[in-house]
Amino acid sequence: MDNVYVGIIGLGAIAETGHICHLHDSESVTIAAVVDLDINRAESIAEKYQIPHYFKEAETMFKQVTIDAVIICTPNQTHIPIAKLAVDQGIHVLMEKPIGTDLQDVNDYLELAKAKKVLTMVGMTHRFRHDTGILKKFAEQKAFGDIYYAKAKLFRRRGTPKGWFTNKALSGGGAMMDIGVHVLDLAWWLLGNPQVQSITGKTLNVLGNYQTKYTSSWESKNKQLNAEHVFDVEDFSSAWIRFKNGSVLSLEIAWAVNGEQDGNIDIELFGNKGGATLSPLTIFKEEDGLLSKTTPLYEKTEPFKAEIEHFIECVRTNTTPLIDGSDGYEVLKMIHGIYDSSTQNKEVSFD
Repeated sequence: MDNVYVGIIGLGAIAETGHICHLHDSESVTIAAVVDLDINRAESIAEKYQIPHYFKEAETMFKQVTIDAVIICTPNQTHIPIAKLAVDQGIHVLMEKPIGTDLQDVNDYLELAKAKKVLTMVGMTHRFRHDTGILKKFAEQKAFGDIYYAKAKLFRRRGTPKGWFTNKALSGGGAMMDIGVHVLDLAWWLLGNPQVQSITGKTLNVLGNYQTKYTSSWESKNKQLNAEHVFDVEDFSSAWIRFKNGSVLSLEIAWAVNGEQDGNIDIELFGNKGGATLSPLTIFKEEDGLLSKTTPLYEKTEPFKAEIEHFIECVRTNTTPLIDGSDGYEVLKMIHGIYDSSTQNKEVSFD
């Protein structure tokens, strides 16, 4: 396949700044159509990027335009219903994180995608950073020995997004489902994707719809979604995750705290032969009886660009993506475990 024809569903900020701009610049991609409930925005984006077709509904696009792949950038709860429409047509799928909100719905979709031989990729952009790639290679080469403990954290001081993100019916959850999914996925991937054994979690709505002056935050482009400003999700989450290989992950996530803000995802890995931190990338080793601390040099990459290029290459060559549907399912399963543990006020175990 020399050229990949792509449709984009959901034209919020992430679609334009993270996907359309890179697809538009690619010589091996044609953006064939865009879809948004706000037909005026769909028309505006189509005109801006010289896209031949625009629609209000995904079903209409699938009926009228021939495409090879679709990118889904809609509210979390709609990911799987739209993805099912795509795979019914044999169309490959890249969806923004998380893969969905309901585990059974995700499992049913993955079975359908497998039967239709359709690729599924979940947008976990942090796997495509140079520093995380370097750290992953160190871990795969057993430079740290057996990693027995990891800490992962992302705190925003006042970073609660506005719009559908705070409405559980649309988002499926709050800070953990929004930014925590990135942190959890990255830490789990660096640990080698171990099987989860048990989870103790706590989720809280602490600061809620704060009115702090002189602050700004991400806001959904679609003003109609969650027009009533529903806020029924958590803004803080923490978890202790045990894996079947004996390793443990400590996870802390917040949209808003009365404290310092993290500039990026903060991860620490501790092994019996070495360790590492992320943001900034630092490697700790003991060699010839001496402790050493090194900071690898690298050029930064544009993760969204790398992610898009990877997805397109997977479609062209029919190869499994770096973050496929089964990975997306496992991450969602752990997030549900955190929520269940918090609700039940006890540790939850997995078979």
